[in-house]
Amino acid sequence: MARRPGDQLSEWVARWQTPLRRFLGRRRVSYIDAQDLAQEVYLRLLRVADLGAIEQPQAYLYAIARNIASEWRDRANVAHPHVYGHLDDLIDLTTPETLAAESAEARVLEDALRPLPAVIRAVIYLKLRDGKTHEEIAAHLGVSQRMVRKYLTTGYASLRDTLVRER
Repeated sequence: MARRPGDQLSEWVARWQTPLRRFLGRRRVSYIDAQDLAQEVYLRLLRVADLGAIEQPQAYLYAIARNIASEWRDRANVAHPHVYGHLDDLIDLTTPETLAAESAEARVLEDALRPLPAVIRAVIYLKLRDGKTHEEIAAHLGVSQRMVRKYLTTGYASLRDTLVRER
């Protein structure tokens, strides 16, 4: 009976799967990545027309694995795969619906802030809109940091009461 082309590859997988994963693991990749890279090795072997022509299959397998691990490291260094902020940059959040929702939320917040004393409104704007620290707000308004904390506490409590009541 003639051997099917996949039979030889199946034998190689059974014979060298565990040593290949260990080899890839020593290349400073995680266990999951080592499994993925091993699968990539076998996918590349599927493209080889005649596996029988390979004289030293284990050496050939490890050479492919070394190249794939090197490619993976190069891509990982360039791609920054675990920096999720880059993903947010890919999404355009300025749809008409989001702009309308943001505008409505801003109006609700403005309406809730309007009855507050001017100094409390100023402290809240400097904190939330401008991102200033308590120290910067105190210097800007000529008050103590303790008063900034008091104004923020009062303002937040008033906003919370107003916004909860309206919902």
